[in-house]
Amino acid sequence: MPNNTAASAVIINVDDNEPARYVKGRVLSRAGFAVHDAANGMDALKLVLAHAPDLVLLDVNLPDVNGIEVCRRLKSAPDSASVIVLQISASATGAPHATAALDSGADAYLAEPVDPDVLVSTIRALLRLRAAERELSAANERLRLVNQELQRSNEDLKQFAFAASHDLQEPLRTITNFATLLDRAAAPKLTDREREYVKYIVDGSRRMRALIDDLLSYSQVGRTLNSSEVVDLNVVLPWALENLRDRIAQSAAQIKFDPLPSVIGDEAQLGQVFQNLISNAIKYARSAVTPIVQIGATLENQHWLIRVADNGIGIGEDNRQVIFSAFKRLHGKEIPGTGIGLAVCRKVIEAHGGRI
Repeated sequence: MPNNTAASAVIINVDDNEPARYVKGRVLSRAGFAVHDAANGMDALKLVLAHAPDLVLLDVNLPDVNGIEVCRRLKSAPDSASVIVLQISASATGAPHATAALDSGADAYLAEPVDPDVLVSTIRALLRLRAAERELSAANERLRLVNQELQRSNEDLKQFAFAASHDLQEPLRTITNFATLLDRAAAPKLTDREREYVKYIVDGSRRMRALIDDLLSYSQVGRTLNSSEVVDLNVVLPWALENLRDRIAQSAAQIKFDPLPSVIGDEAQLGQVFQNLISNAIKYARSAVTPIVQIGATLENQHWLIRVADNGIGIGEDNRQVIFSAFKRLHGKEIPGTGIGLAVCRKVIEAHGGRI
């Protein structure tokens, strides 16, 4: 493998003019490079295979295989494609040579006579650039592997959540059913405390079933996202309101909305977001205050900002990020729920490339 540091870099110095080759070799050696000399193109190709250099300083005008062809061969071979090629020419037709050299894959071109300091500085700059490219490539590869592992872990977690919640349904249903039957059949024979115990079993199993159902729903969010569909939110919102018709009627809630835009996304999942937010607005209404929900949209920085505002009890400043975590609730049993609604909203919106 080629070296990574300029101080220990290996350079093949190719020039058929012996005095010029000697001078360049001395300059490079004094600069700290390990230098191997070649007088023609074929020798240069052999030295590249033997020493795996970091850079080839390549004269364009060579007696056997010219520098343009040598560069083309180096860049087309897998073992030498990453070797830096700095072509150099003393020809009076410098511009055509420069174009041909760069077209053949050369990393840089210099026209002679070249100042020794310029030559060394150019080589060091090319070596630093190549080292940075390799470091960036290695970092990108590490990032790709981390992302691949993260995607695999996320998929495993989704599958585990789905399987666990699905497999828990049947035994929990059995507990609920038999606890209910026990309550009905044995109620006359039970003491008040025993009936209270049975009630705890029934209520606990029902809450557990609600948690499992929500976990199952949460694990499936984003699995079937159709992000290429144009969704008219003016159609999605009425669908959500229809699903909440009974709750809206019971609470006498007023739902007001302005015209909404069309967006790219999944119609059912975006409808779920509206349904969850409006449901929360009704659930967390102020006592003896008619719930009012106002929905609108504005275009800001080429993104649609959708607002769902209500006159409910609100969320404290300290809890405005915490509340979007799964199963996180700010209230006790006095307000029913599992704490999954806002977590689903965030998961859906982030899957659409947005934020909430």
